[in-house]
Amino acid sequence: MSWKPVILCVDDTPGVLEGQKVLLEENGYRVLTATNGREAVQLFVSRSVDLVLLDYHISELNGGEAALRMNDAKPDVPIALVSDDDCLTRWVLEAVDCIVPKSQPIISCFLEEIDYLLSIRFLFRPFGALKAPRQGPHKHASN
Repeated sequence: MSWKPVILCVDDTPGVLEGQKVLLEENGYRVLTATNGREAVQLFVSRSVDLVLLDYHISELNGGEAALRMNDAKPDVPIALVSDDDCLTRWVLEAVDCIVPKSQPIISCFLEEIDYLLSIRFLFRPFGALKAPRQGPHKHASN
């Protein structure tokens, strides 16, 4: 089995979340989902994640607050904020790597942004970091 990047999708609208999950899995990604900011941060910290797609208007922690916490925990993981808001604060803009407008066509631009952000992330990984860990020789239990 080949390695596939893991994308954390965060949205409190079940239909949107399911649509993102299906689209991304059909394009070869593994997907984790969360329906609020607190759950998203917990998943992000506890699991290996290569990219976050984060809706701005979510409950418990909004997308900006969640992005700040994620960025503090793992600054090398790109975060794409999904929003049509024109008035995002400077601290929110500094915590994310790009903003994906909700109004843009999902397939054309959405997948291009994801591919771009993942390529940047993996470009700066140490050589060999994407290889599966080698299994050492099997040791037999002695009696």
